[in-house]
Amino acid sequence: MSAALSAEHVALPDRPGTYRESLRNREFRGLVIAQVTSEWGDHIARVALASIVLRRTDSAFLAVLAFAVSFVPAVFGSAVLGSLADRLPRKVILLGCDLARLLIVALLAALAVSSTPVWVLLVLLLVAESFTAPFEVAQRSVVPDVLTDPKHYLAGNSLMRFLSQLDQVIGIALAGVILLAIGERWGLLLNASTFAVSFLVIAVTLRWRPAPRDAAEPTTSLLTDLRAGWRLVFDDPALRALVVLGWSASVFLIAPEAVALAYARADGASAAIGAALMASVPAGAAIGAYLVGRLGPMRQVRAIVPLAVLTCLPLLGTALSPPWEVAIVLWFASGLGQGFMVPLIATVNLVSPAKFRGRVIGLAAAGFSATTASTYLLSGLVADLTSPAVAVTVAAVLGLGLVGVAHRTWPRAAIRRAATRVYSS
Repeated sequence: MSAALSAEHVALPDRPGTYRESLRNREFRGLVIAQVTSEWGDHIARVALASIVLRRTDSAFLAVLAFAVSFVPAVFGSAVLGSLADRLPRKVILLGCDLARLLIVALLAALAVSSTPVWVLLVLLLVAESFTAPFEVAQRSVVPDVLTDPKHYLAGNSLMRFLSQLDQVIGIALAGVILLAIGERWGLLLNASTFAVSFLVIAVTLRWRPAPRDAAEPTTSLLTDLRAGWRLVFDDPALRALVVLGWSASVFLIAPEAVALAYARADGASAAIGAALMASVPAGAAIGAYLVGRLGPMRQVRAIVPLAVLTCLPLLGTALSPPWEVAIVLWFASGLGQGFMVPLIATVNLVSPAKFRGRVIGLAAAGFSATTASTYLLSGLVADLTSPAVAVTVAAVLGLGLVGVAHRTWPRAAIRRAATRVYSS
């Protein structure tokens, strides 16, 4: 067995795929353009709504609620509705979700006036985000169908992760400019327009593909699909370890962004500085994703746990409540370690059988969304009760503990076999 594994390992390509090779695919280019435009708008809208809530309530907890509420629908939407990406043509799901979000966010922008209660705005955001989860599951599920070469898929996944983090930086930076120049409602209107762009690009570039599930298969309920996805993940040691680490990682990935606005305020800085603090983490993560993407497939997989540890360490410096000029460097350094999410996500997607991919990705995304929403709320609560610096420090300590547990139980042989199989030419 060891000889066979060694032979397979040697057969793996030494040279990783490149972004340029992935972007030669017209369908993938369309998916990237749609992702970039809609994510810019999403981040602008979330910062705008958080700013509205903070200005009206003067509460860090209620401000981060504007971020947390955007992840709550994903718990249900990813876990249960994620299987729609196996039942229906994925292009249909992408287009339908874009259209629904366009209409709801346009309504949210129209109602974002001082006479509208904050809870109404949060409910509308909740409804709009209900369509984000099935969109993202369908998008992630279709990329391996578009980029069929594992090297190109790994590079494409790295590019999408890189751009996702960069989109946060650009979106948050644009949000700061918009908040100062023309106000929050324009940010919400811009978000609505990005869904229109995404709809048109996907309609034109993405090729029609039938639903992955065979029509002859017996019809099952969405909850039955959820149970099947759960069994598939937790019966496979490699999938289980990767997915659980991804869920645990949200604790230290999210906490700095959750309290960035409150941290800047406590330091006597402006909302624009708070936006810069918030952007420092994804800025580091974008560079981290790019650097990890330069490694070969197996080296990326082996780097998952060490990089997760390195993500936590800089955040411990926040315990000293440094000025924002120091905190922004620490948080950027933490973001660099987030490159481990590139091989983690790619390996989960490729190890999952094609016709079950929507269910597995949906379940993984649901768990991540649940822990992300919890981290937003708990970080805001700790920041209100103590300070934003304490909230980030607690997240760093807890994150190190969770990664330590993952390291002790890491199924190295199972993950090596799975990675060797899916990344072989």
